[in-house]
Amino acid sequence: MNIGIVIKEVRKQKGLTQLELSEQANLSERTIQRIEKNEVEPTLFSLKSISDILGVDLLEIKNRNTMMFTAKILGLHLNDFTMEQAEKTSLEERLEKVEAHLSSIARTRNEQLKIRKLGWIIAGSIVGALIILEILSVLRVFGRAVLYESF
Repeated sequence: MNIGIVIKEVRKQKGLTQLELSEQANLSERTIQRIEKNEVEPTLFSLKSISDILGVDLLEIKNRNTMMFTAKILGLHLNDFTMEQAEKTSLEERLEKVEAHLSSIARTRNEQLKIRKLGWIIAGSIVGALIILEILSVLRVFGRAVLYESF
């Protein structure tokens, strides 16, 4: 369950309006609306403030949601938190694969940035060379004109 939905339901159970909650939490009413609609993630400070006002440990709910999301990505079932050694090994292998994949993405991105940077350097060098050639051609023409005027 999304944290925004939990906040909205608990707020309603406590009989608070969004405006009342926002005033007590020192947040704007629009921020509360956006959190409840899951348009934004609450900061830890605002989550703690809302938790205190509503009397619910939203940090625990948020952590559990994060764990469930991670478990879903890794293909785990977290009905209970005990794991056999084989499950731990399997989890470690999956985590290593995820880590390797993320590292691969980071390396690819770095390589793309290096290629792009090299492209800009080459393009800048070409433009610089063209400017120098143009300056030299202007100087040649100007130099010829000066020679003709002196005779």
